[in-house]
Amino acid sequence: MNIARPLIQLVSWAILVSSVFLVKALANDSTQNLSIAVGWSKPPYVIALNDTGYEVELARQVFKRMGYSITPVYVPYGRTLSMLKSAKVDAALTLSENTATQTIHLTDSYIQYQNVAISLQSSNFKIKRPNDLAKHSVASFQTATKILGKAYADAIKQVPLYVELPDQRRQVGMLLNGSISVLVMDVNIFNHLHSALEPIESRQLVSIHNIFPPSHYHVGFLNSELKEQFNRALNDFQASQAYEILVKKYHIFQEALSTH
Repeated sequence: MNIARPLIQLVSWAILVSSVFLVKALANDSTQNLSIAVGWSKPPYVIALNDTGYEVELARQVFKRMGYSITPVYVPYGRTLSMLKSAKVDAALTLSENTATQTIHLTDSYIQYQNVAISLQSSNFKIKRPNDLAKHSVASFQTATKILGKAYADAIKQVPLYVELPDQRRQVGMLLNGSISVLVMDVNIFNHLHSALEPIESRQLVSIHNIFPPSHYHVGFLNSELKEQFNRALNDFQASQAYEILVKKYHIFQEALSTH
């Protein structure tokens, strides 16, 4: 009996199977995955329930142009930087300029938030500068005193009550139920959450006090080459029609309900 032919067929089959798995492995490697620290849900920027939101989708599009897929790791906003510093993630979103160090490499600004002070219109508050907050009870987001400037940090030292919370839905609820008198947060986040918490027919009117400049945010990397790749991909994406479609999808630049 000639066993050479079956043996050759067996070897050929083994080579074919190995080749198929190698091709699949190479295909999977062509789109590497990065873990990204993302602050807890901040709709319309971050909607953790289904991995969407303006900021998450923007980041996903930019990383895709770099050849990467991403896995968001949702943590309280104040922990994103520590997650990156301890190398538990490959990158972190929404980092302010003052977080740059020799080991934390920040990209160009990829997103800006417009933080404002918000009060119920029925309160008739006149708030024209951060110092005017000193006599009110205030709620804000985590690390606000580090991000919103010295005048804000000094004013907060004098307020009768001040809290920083990771759950921004709860912050809005505190304003609407009278637990605090002034809320400090991004205007787009407030508009989204206000619409979700109160039906339009009985929605309380609010005053938006524009007392802060826009806050520019960056992606942080431990790898400086990834930072440079991100900057190039970001410029490419922002010049595309896909970017315009994304902005319109989430109504990022919509008007505030009322301004003073």
